[in-house]
Amino acid sequence: MSNDVVRYNNGFNTVPLRQFTPIEMDIFWSICSKMKRKGTKEITFEFETFKELANYTRREKEGFYKALKTLSDKLGSLTYKFEDEDEFEQLWLFQRFYISKKNESVTIQASERFEFILNSIGNDFTRFELENITHLSSGYTKELYRQLMSHRDKKTRKGAWYVKVEDFRSVMQVPQSFRMTNIDKRIFDVANKEFTTPNEYGEVIFSKFRVEKVKARKGNKISSFRIYFQEPDILTVPMTNWLEDSEESLYAK
Repeated sequence: MSNDVVRYNNGFNTVPLRQFTPIEMDIFWSICSKMKRKGTKEITFEFETFKELANYTRREKEGFYKALKTLSDKLGSLTYKFEDEDEFEQLWLFQRFYISKKNESVTIQASERFEFILNSIGNDFTRFELENITHLSSGYTKELYRQLMSHRDKKTRKGAWYVKVEDFRSVMQVPQSFRMTNIDKRIFDVANKEFTTPNEYGEVIFSKFRVEKVKARKGNKISSFRIYFQEPDILTVPMTNWLEDSEESLYAK
């Protein structure tokens, strides 16, 4: 099992990724996991590195190359924006994204102005296990997962996201044509299943996941969501037992 981690400044959570397909999301987060703490150096990776990290199982030779190309096209329009009363700034993620089909490699260089998102994160950051997000199949669930993890308490391993419906629609890029029943069926019901269903190792992403709908003060309209989640407890093996198991394995050989 992979233990690669994605970590970035919370400011990036304002940048929606729903224009990416689920496969492109997995490759993108795999890239972020490998580019952290690399500064603005050019780094070359073999295709196999990201295939493995992104849990990419398709066998056709051209498939991954095409996936990288479409991802590169979308990265060209993916920017981090900052604006206040006096200033506006727009930053691009990478200043180089070179794909070699012949060598089956990709060379990546973070933008000098954007590099702080992956490296200068301070205490205001989002962190999650790459393996968790690549095992989610729905694009909505992947996006919801990373938003929830920005509200996680690292001590209690649980959290809650209080968000207005209009802000939720914006961040998750939910079409205005989606009614509340569509959001329930296409997003929350699917997320609940993917978050709480055990994988092949019997593990779940969240041991608890609940969505509470808050009505407006006037009328019957839903004004906001309170989304609660909790990660499963970490099973620890006492050191004495670990040593005993190691010794038994050693003498059994």
